[in-house]
Amino acid sequence: MDWYKDLNPEQCSAVAHNYGPLLILAGAGSGKTTVLVSRTGRLIADGIAPAAKICVLTFTNKAARELKHRVQLKIGPKAKGLWAGTFHSFGLQLLRKNYKRIGLSANFGVLDQNDTSALIKELVKEIKINTKDKFDAAKLSNLINLLRAGKKPPPGMLEEYHELAEVLAPKYEKKLKTLGVTDFEGLLLEPLRLFKNHPDVLEGMQNHFSQIMVDEFQDTNLEQMNLIEALSAQHNNLTVVGDDDQSIYGWRGAEINNILNFPHTHDKCEVVKLERNYRSVSSILDLGNEVISKNAKRHGKILKSTKNEAIKEKPEVFVLENEDEESDFVVREIQNFKAQNFQFADIAILYRSNTQGGFIESGLRRAQIPYAISGGTSIFDRKEAKDWLSYLKQAIWPDEVSLRRIINTPARGIGETTIDKLTEYAEQNNIDFTEACKKWKEAGVPEKTGEAIDNLLKWLWTFPQRLLDDEGCGKTISERFLFLVRECGYRDYLAQQSAEGNIFEKKWQVVEIVGRIVESFVNKREPTIATLKEFIDAMMLRDDPNEEDEKNQVQLMTIHASKGLEFPVVLLVGIEEDLLPHRRLGGDIDEERRLFYVGITRAQKKLTLTYCRQRKKMGQIKPVFASRFLTDCSKELYDFYEHGSRPVSGEARESLVNDFLKKLGEKNI
Repeated sequence: MDWYKDLNPEQCSAVAHNYGPLLILAGAGSGKTTVLVSRTGRLIADGIAPAAKICVLTFTNKAARELKHRVQLKIGPKAKGLWAGTFHSFGLQLLRKNYKRIGLSANFGVLDQNDTSALIKELVKEIKINTKDKFDAAKLSNLINLLRAGKKPPPGMLEEYHELAEVLAPKYEKKLKTLGVTDFEGLLLEPLRLFKNHPDVLEGMQNHFSQIMVDEFQDTNLEQMNLIEALSAQHNNLTVVGDDDQSIYGWRGAEINNILNFPHTHDKCEVVKLERNYRSVSSILDLGNEVISKNAKRHGKILKSTKNEAIKEKPEVFVLENEDEESDFVVREIQNFKAQNFQFADIAILYRSNTQGGFIESGLRRAQIPYAISGGTSIFDRKEAKDWLSYLKQAIWPDEVSLRRIINTPARGIGETTIDKLTEYAEQNNIDFTEACKKWKEAGVPEKTGEAIDNLLKWLWTFPQRLLDDEGCGKTISERFLFLVRECGYRDYLAQQSAEGNIFEKKWQVVEIVGRIVESFVNKREPTIATLKEFIDAMMLRDDPNEEDEKNQVQLMTIHASKGLEFPVVLLVGIEEDLLPHRRLGGDIDEERRLFYVGITRAQKKLTLTYCRQRKKMGQIKPVFASRFLTDCSKELYDFYEHGSRPVSGEARESLVNDFLKKLGEKNI
């Protein structure tokens, strides 16, 4: 197979690399996925490394699935054993294999952000301080994670937060162990501790993987970098792919210095720049290149368009009076693009802050323009979905967190007094909460309540197998799932909890969707308990296995959520000081400029930018001004419309007048 077919010279150079460190600087739209797929396939086909010896670390499971699928299409069975997945899924698999060494059970769970916040709030209650009510759980969680990773707290945060976090950090880690769980941060920290405390585990992993590749390298944090370095230390066959100009996640720990310093920290590092852009027309890239050139700390590169299309229009900048006018303008522009034969799905509206989306959304609704908001709440953030993930988990991999969530949901007469008795009995006898539930008599729980506990545990024991093959519950897995949900009283519980019928319908719809997701996952594999275990792991890692079918809808999203995507038409709204760069969130001006660059480079054919003269802030109308990122650019790079609309040409004006007169004449007939 010709792995270099249709590749440009720079892409060929990256694909041909065999050993040692390699930095692939992949500009926006430069075909990095094609390069990763081709290089992975060629390493296997040429015998440089068998598939099982290659590890590809990504930031989304979707990216990992796409890579594995495309490699498999090209080389077939030889691709078997290729490991591709996220850093967190890598950590989870490693910890599952070595659970005893880190003091967890084989069935340990993973807490999500909501569970983590709830746990921290509980721990705060146990500490005797007068001011505890004012502490924000999310801020405390971030500080605790910094301390767990051995990092210094950021400057500017209140001293009492530091003090409380230092008290809470060891208590939090101890509580995780007591509960038999870890959290998302632990999926990165625990593997590093494992490598440090058990060098044989590290050596085994180094021997297992002879080629390490990392996608979206600019988004890595310190722990991820340490993990990469540890895995590749023996052979140094480390290939990283990324774009420093698209590093926009510093606020969540990403270290841009990882990619900036890589050639200096890795001896004999080869650097390949992918600067040919296959996405955007040259006028859009000209603006993007000018914007990003203002950042001093970067690997210098200039994107060049490969498009030979006739579209010569420059990006357009429109000044609107206020957000109401901006919303009306967006609607008009969408209708204008529709008239030019673009579909709704071709159009994306991007903004810096979620708060900007509300006005735009209401305008689209009034105009009956179909739209979807991306990057919103996941189905598995909903209480009903979390309840049923806990039911399934408790049935297969019991742990205290999931059992406490469902033990009295729906109500079974198992109240707080019973929970306290069982908790106390578990602590006194050094057993876990699930075991204590089985010994309710010894714990002093009343007979009627104890029977309710027994009934729940018996029902859970049969739940997985009945879900997979009990045709008495239904013909399909989703039908069986809904039957079992009803059987345990959960549907009636939702009806009682919902004051209005439409609220109940929405909640029940979430349960139905969970049933369909379980069915889809199992049907693509084997109907076994092992597959249900895979499903639980995937859901704990927030990997939605069912990508929604694409619909013909306008896409609304933050610029952060748009990274990695592309659209024929992009409307970038609110390009103003205090929004971009953001007044509160935009402390790192270079990162805010990179964010603007990311927004610009999502557009393939047409790019429209807006800013307002005034905007309502904190209930008051205040004057606003164009973003410095826009005013820093040469006005030659865009067409500027100060009054919010394009001037109508003579020919177009004549056509409008004729249309108007024609309609007037028809009315008078």
